Amino acid sequence: MVIIYHIKSIYKKIHFSPSILFLFLLSFISGLFKEVIIFFLVIIIHEIGHVITSLLYNWNIKKIKFTICGGFIEYDEKIDKPFKEEFLIAISGLVFQSLFFLICNFLYINNFLNIKLFFLIEKYHYSIFLFNLLPIIPLDGSKIIMTFFYIILPYKKALKIINIVSFFSIFFIISFMLLFNIRFEYSYIMIYFFLIKKILCYIKDIPYLFNRFLLERYLIENNYRKNVVINGSNISK
Repeated sequence: MVIIYHIKSIYKKIHFSPSILFLFLLSFISGLFKEVIIFFLVIIIHEIGHVITSLLYNWNIKKIKFTICGGFIEYDEKIDKPFKEEFLIAISGLVFQSLFFLICNFLYINNFLNIKLFFLIEKYHYSIFLFNLLPIIPLDGSKIIMTFFYIILPYKKALKIINIVSFFSIFFIISFMLLFNIRFEYSYIMIYFFLIKKILCYIKDIPYLFNRFLLERYLIENNYRKNVVINGSNISK
């Protein structure tokens, strides 16, 4: 019942970018309306997975934003959360998306979905799934890796390393496309610029995140993470 109550109130936190309305208008004019609907349906199912798991662990969702680059959830929560919660929330979008695809596959096998519609769902499922697995901020792949970094590395070092991994991943993808002469479509360029912008914003926020992390450690008692007693002024460890 608590989950149902939160789900009813969550719609107030959903925001759609004006660019989505423009994209829907263009798709309607160009005859690609069905493709765009399926694309965003898969994205919405993906974000529902994150939302439901977040509510199960009582995470405070600040905003759910949908743009032409995908869906993103902002939280108003502590930084230092239990590993299990962070990991399950990070993978829940991929899990829900996979369950949705399995249901569609079952419907297709039993002739409830026509072949054209199923192949369209299959196409967007795999493309969105693999895209989200990339270890690039702010995609799920980076969040999954960060849950393990938090265990084995100092917090500030983990933030810096995930930025390096993100930049290297984008460089590798672009190099791969150039090497195999894959055409750079407008959508690819837009996504690359979006990801680079997110990484640069994340780099700028590292001092703020680190200070907030230290304040939480000092003010709030947590028993689920390793504790390090710092002697002297070398707080980066």
